[in-house]
Amino acid sequence: MYFRWFWYLLLAYPSLVHAELKTPTVPEPMLSAVPDTCVALREGRHCYTEVTLSWQQANIGNYCLRDATSKYIMQCWLKQQHGVFHYAFDAQQSLSFELINSNTSQVIATTEVKVQWVYQNRQKKRRWRLF
Repeated sequence: MYFRWFWYLLLAYPSLVHAELKTPTVPEPMLSAVPDTCVALREGRHCYTEVTLSWQQANIGNYCLRDATSKYIMQCWLKQQHGVFHYAFDAQQSLSFELINSNTSQVIATTEVKVQWVYQNRQKKRRWRLF
């Protein structure tokens, strides 16, 4: 009889320990860009693509999405916990985006869309004159 109780406790104890350790986790602030890389044919050329910027927060609040370098506010959401913004990407270099709390102007999350090239400019312009 004691042997049965021993096996019961041995098998049940790990599940009791895991039940006590499980605490509700608060999701971290998230801002993501899809696709996160834009590919242009040659170095220095503009890269064009449609980027979907999506964000999610643990708390409902007032949030804005902005360009990190120019601080241009692209879109704001009032009393929201998540949002999506479609952006026509047109740039020669990588761009960073920030999600801010519009009440405090605090940066909550950042993401970047990188620009890459298929061919790098390795040729140097040489002007030769014979005369």
